[in-house]
Amino acid sequence: MSNNSETYRNNPLGKPHRRERHSFLTALCVILLLAVTLSFSIALIIAYLTPYVPPAAFGSLTIVGIFAPILYMVVAVCCLLWLIAARWKIAGVVALLLIPGLFRVSDFYNVDFLRKVEEPKQASHSLSIMSYNLRGFRNDISYRAVDGYVDYFANMELTDVVCLQEYARNIQGVERVDSVFKSRYTHIYSNDVVEAGDVVLRTYSRHPIIASGNISGEGRGTSQWVDVVVNKRDTVRIFNNHLHTMSISAVDSEDIEQGTILQDGDRMRSIVDRIANNSSIRASYVDTLRSVVMETPYSNIVCGDFNDTPMSYVYKALKKHHKDTFVESGSGYGYTFRPMYGTLRIDYILISEDMEAVNYYADESIILSDHLPIRAVVKLPSK
Repeated sequence: MSNNSETYRNNPLGKPHRRERHSFLTALCVILLLAVTLSFSIALIIAYLTPYVPPAAFGSLTIVGIFAPILYMVVAVCCLLWLIAARWKIAGVVALLLIPGLFRVSDFYNVDFLRKVEEPKQASHSLSIMSYNLRGFRNDISYRAVDGYVDYFANMELTDVVCLQEYARNIQGVERVDSVFKSRYTHIYSNDVVEAGDVVLRTYSRHPIIASGNISGEGRGTSQWVDVVVNKRDTVRIFNNHLHTMSISAVDSEDIEQGTILQDGDRMRSIVDRIANNSSIRASYVDTLRSVVMETPYSNIVCGDFNDTPMSYVYKALKKHHKDTFVESGSGYGYTFRPMYGTLRIDYILISEDMEAVNYYADESIILSDHLPIRAVVKLPSK
């Protein structure tokens, strides 16, 4: 027996050699998994911090917040692999890192499948609202598609208030949009605020608009507010917003989706720099917008295209003393921006804390703009 043992220890082709090879592969896998876990854990920590640190101080790291759901899933998979490998201490540390994210899951995915996505019959003390970025009435191939938008507005379920962004006024056939709303509502009120040139924010309401105003961000964003009187008794101030663009073109989105952007380092750095710079621009405007919202004497709704995800300084600032209608009453994965595999939610309907979100719905059936129209029904405060 001792001779055989001695032979196996000295024989490079014997069993000990196979065990050594197995041990080497195991060690290599552990090292690789540790490297992946560490890298994505650091990125996830940065994503956690992005809502709390102004983008100007965070620089290019602000882009990490965009990928927060992906980072969270990767770290969760790493935690599971450590559990399978019976590395309990490492798995425990990684699990602790996942705990803060549990409180943000509903910003991206609402697990309550029992919630209805169809709007219930409205009570007299409720208000329905839609927000939609029209992209200047262009479709996915950048052609003007006014007919498609007209058909959509002519057949959609009516809401009390419609807030539109990037509404191009002086293009052929655009007057038909106005005609559709006038034909569908017994009474219709509207108000415009110029964003740039002939592109405006437009708000339609079937309830009287008794006052209005605008907040010009001088290229950092544009906001319009209207005071709407609901059923002759409740005044609600509605903020229609279009914050500064992310500057991600259709070509950029396609290359990101296909992964070809990784082959062009200069262009990838350019996209990262654009996102970081534009985040800083939006943040410099949102502090002004928030101060106006906070001074509002009425219950209010803040909606529109924020061009930022829930893991952002902009979202956190505007959500202060407000509730997100998707978080409160949405269902499934919430996205509003169709490119980049539909992973981004950058359009919102936020309501003041004295209101109640009854229903939230993003219409995935319409594929004209790069944004989805979003709708919500909110219950007004009792008086």
